[in-house]
Amino acid sequence: MSLSLSGQDRSEILALLDLYRDWGVDCALDEVAPHRLDRAASLALPQGVRQRPARAPAARPAPPSPAQPRQAPIDPQAAQAWGVALFPECALARTASTSVRPRIVPGAPLMLIGDAPDADEDRSGEVFAGETGRLLDMILPSIGLDRASLSQAPALPWRPPGGRAVSLIESRECRALLNAAIVKARPERLVLLGLTPLRLLLDEQASMARSRGAWHKVRLDDGTMVEALAMQPPQQLLSSARARREMWKDLVFLAETLSSS
Repeated sequence: MSLSLSGQDRSEILALLDLYRDWGVDCALDEVAPHRLDRAASLALPQGVRQRPARAPAARPAPPSPAQPRQAPIDPQAAQAWGVALFPECALARTASTSVRPRIVPGAPLMLIGDAPDADEDRSGEVFAGETGRLLDMILPSIGLDRASLSQAPALPWRPPGGRAVSLIESRECRALLNAAIVKARPERLVLLGLTPLRLLLDEQASMARSRGAWHKVRLDDGTMVEALAMQPPQQLLSSARARREMWKDLVFLAETLSSS
């Protein structure tokens, strides 16, 4: 039986044959196209091929438990040395080696407030330990002061990791501690040796350049008013001749104030 095809049918058949040729089709397998999706695929293995036993899924290692923060070794009397019953919650206490204590001299008219503890203070727990203390012992006698007769405290008990600057949040967490230590010492005047105590007690945005050379009123948490003088930390003596001139100028100003009072 012959089939009559229209010109359009012939064009479509030729286009389909061209497509098969491009795909690489070179023979017909069956007169009717098989419906392969209508029956499940056979999972039978060829004869002679043995199926391997299924492997048990490898146990995944348990994820490591989060590291527990290491508490600083705080002796029971450290908080009392700062004039408080308990230390406030502060992240620095979990990374420091020890809690640096203030040194209170009853009746001392002057109190030295240092910067955040350095590595020497962090190891020893002593305020103004190491090079900082040696520099103070070198410059204070030049104006008739003996460090042993003065109350002393760091701006906060704990050294920031790696000696970085104290953050604003950490300063706020430790401000009450420094206030308590000053109230306990009851000095007439404070010497703020560094930017950290300056911003803790006076102004969070204070600069050393604008604060030097004048006495500033500080109101403590109990309402007491005390005068404070801002100075560069002792380590600045080693930085340049200009820093040494500025330090000497501040020391002379301090000596003149103390001699006139």
